[in-house]
Parts: sequence; structure tokens; C-alpha cells
Amino acid sequence: MCGAGEGHGDVPKKPVLSRYSELWTNSAFTIPPVKEVVEVEEDNPLDEYTLAGTCEVEGGWFVVLINKKERDKRIRLHPGEKNDEGFEVVKVERGASYMDTRVEIKNRSGKIGSVEYDKKFIVLKKATPRAPVGKKPVVKPGQKPPTSRAPTPSARPSSSSSASKPRVRRIPSPPKR
Repeated sequence: MCGAGEGHGDVPKKPVLSRYSELWTNSAFTIPPVKEVVEVEEDNPLDEYTLAGTCEVEGGWFVVLINKKERDKRIRLHPGEKNDEGFEVVKVERGASYMDTRVEIKNRSGKIGSVEYDKKFIVLKKATPRAPVGKKPVVKPGQKPPTSRAPTPSARPSSSSSASKPRVRRIPSPPKR
């Protein structure tokens, strides 16, 4: 019985402070600080290309891309066919206007990039100017301006004998009953 009294009479020891550190670092009553996630924007593998045309065909989409640096270099992506650049059409999103069309394309390495129409590269070519019909004569002061007659177009080629005589038009009479 003497041995039982010895253990109860000791002075309690102070617990180590680190024992409760989890209460203030991971408390249920406090909001943890927001960690700022910096999103690294991946480079679009198709930055040097712009969309030149899209057309839905049997088996998928036919897409034409223009190289922004070398405008003459065009890439045509046919559905089901391999191309030199290793591009493959993933998805085509058509907008309200053709300018709102967006095409997602996968390259050889598996990265997916998107291309859209660029107004700088969609330019209508100017029509060739009409050939000048003829020069108008310059009228000097005190001179009478020359009169010019435009040639009358004829439906049939004219021969020398028909040129002098006008063509007589005849209306056939209705058949008798």
C-alpha cells in the first residue's frame, strides 16, 4: 500500500508547447490564407497561323491556314489525310458570323491550339481596272468639237449587200380556220 501513495504525490509537468501547435496552424475556427495560384499561360502552338477558310465536308472539316509571316505559305487540312506539319482538326466552333469561327487544332506533339480569322489577313483583292475605251480628243479654243458616232452593234455579221439595205420585218398572218 505504501507504493501506491508515492505516484500520486508528484507535481504535474508542463506539456511541451509544440504539442498544441496544430491548433493554431490548422484550426477549424480560422480560415486558411488563400494561396495565389499563378496560371502560366501556355504558348499557342498556332500563333504564327491565322484561319483562311473552313468548310464542312464528308468525313469532317476542311480547314485552310495562312502563315502570318509568309502569306503565300498555306496549310490545307483535309479530313482523314496526313499533312507535313502534323496538324489535325479537333473541333470547329462556328459563331454568328464567319469571323467568329474558332478552330482547335492538335499538332504533332499533342498540344492543342486555336486559330481564328484575323481581319488583317482577310483582304479582298482589288479588281483589275477596265481598259480605256478610247481617248477623248482635246478641243482647242476656237475649234468646233468633232462629232463622234458610236458604231451600232449588229447581232449578225453583215455582208456588203445587206449593209446597204435595211432588213424588212414581216409578221406572219394567223392561220385560217
